[in-house]
Amino acid sequence: MIKHPKYIFILFIIITSLVSASDTLYLTLNDAVDLALHNNKSIMIAQEKVKAQSAGKNMSRASFLPSVNLSGTYTRLAEAQGFPMTISIPGKISFPVYDLSGNIIGFTESIPTTIATITETLNIVNKDNYYLGASVTQTLFTWGKLVNAYQIAGLSLDIEKESYQKALEDLKLQVTQSFYQTMLADKGVKLMTESYAQMQRHTNQIDKLYQSGMVGQLDLLRAKVQLSNFRSQLIRIENTRTIAYSALKMVLGIDTETPVGLQGEYSFDPYQIDLDEAITIALQERPDLQNMRRTVSIAQKGLAIQRTANLPSIFSAFNYSYSKPLSMTQPDWGPNWNATIGASMPLSLGGANFYKMKQSKAQLNQVKLGLAMLEDAVKLDVQSNYFNFEQEKEILSYQAENVQTAEQALTLAEEKYRNGLITNLEFIDTQLALTQAKFEQLNSIANCIISKAKLLNAIGQ
Repeated sequence: MIKHPKYIFILFIIITSLVSASDTLYLTLNDAVDLALHNNKSIMIAQEKVKAQSAGKNMSRASFLPSVNLSGTYTRLAEAQGFPMTISIPGKISFPVYDLSGNIIGFTESIPTTIATITETLNIVNKDNYYLGASVTQTLFTWGKLVNAYQIAGLSLDIEKESYQKALEDLKLQVTQSFYQTMLADKGVKLMTESYAQMQRHTNQIDKLYQSGMVGQLDLLRAKVQLSNFRSQLIRIENTRTIAYSALKMVLGIDTETPVGLQGEYSFDPYQIDLDEAITIALQERPDLQNMRRTVSIAQKGLAIQRTANLPSIFSAFNYSYSKPLSMTQPDWGPNWNATIGASMPLSLGGANFYKMKQSKAQLNQVKLGLAMLEDAVKLDVQSNYFNFEQEKEILSYQAENVQTAEQALTLAEEKYRNGLITNLEFIDTQLALTQAKFEQLNSIANCIISKAKLLNAIGQ
């Protein structure tokens, strides 16, 4: 039974999409992020990498435990090997005694002698041979090789976990950016539609004044040209909105034919952070920096393993078997065992281990230099996003006042135009200024939200 609200929501979205493609799918930003995380293939790949590395760590842990091998065999020989033996049967024989005429006159006393011989084959193996065995091998001492290998596996798992979290945060940033760019396009279409309607009313008014002879033809032509320009801009921004929705659907991993509606507040929540504080947080929490530091640790432990490559390793082994026949003299089932303690030491006559150690040192120096370079790049990235965010906040800070001023100017322009105090061109310029001010305010809100998300991503939050 599914209990987690997020999975219930995602399941609801999928079922809704399958039941009716014509129904509009309404999404908040959080809904969009959850949907993207569920559908994104890169996130799925990152999850599988974490699982694979977790299994690798467990495999490395197994090297501390004894290895056990069980075996069993049955062998049937076509012919049992052996060698022939001749066995003499002892006995006593009396010989007859004859007279001169050839008649038996008696017998001699019994004399010990061989009365018969029997030849038999002595088998040295049986035709049917059974064997059950078990062997246990335990590594006792390796100069820290196993410990370092296990720690490397643990660091590699941490790297994959951090990479997975980084992929999540990058996807959230991508969704946020696409979501508010699409919402901005929605707002832009609405604004342009209103401006076009307002310009159309103004053109109709001029047309009536022209028909009554109160304005010249030039004013009417200028109004019609500006109305056509508004229409062109409206078509362009509608096309921009269509493209923005297609891009958003691609990020979310849903069908491009699915109608989508965006919900939520289109406003910016104030956020303050000091540049030095942002850099400090980034140096501590940025996933790529943490992974590079883990890579340095892996290189250090790899070097430690290479330094002990020529040192002997101590191990123990125990073997037990139960077989039939046990031996030539024991044809039935019987046990046998042996125990061993030994040492093994590889010899590199060509100095391969020495050069491998030099290679490991060079690799360690490389990742250390890479870490220093990455720290500088992170500082620059944070500074860039910080100043961009501060710039967008400053621009947004006077947009509301700018819009209010433009609205007041348009109200005055309408009154003055009716009274013939300003020209039609001046009125049109005032209306354009208001439209531009409103669009700049909408654009600034989106830019502040997106730049804030980029800054948080840059500092690793």
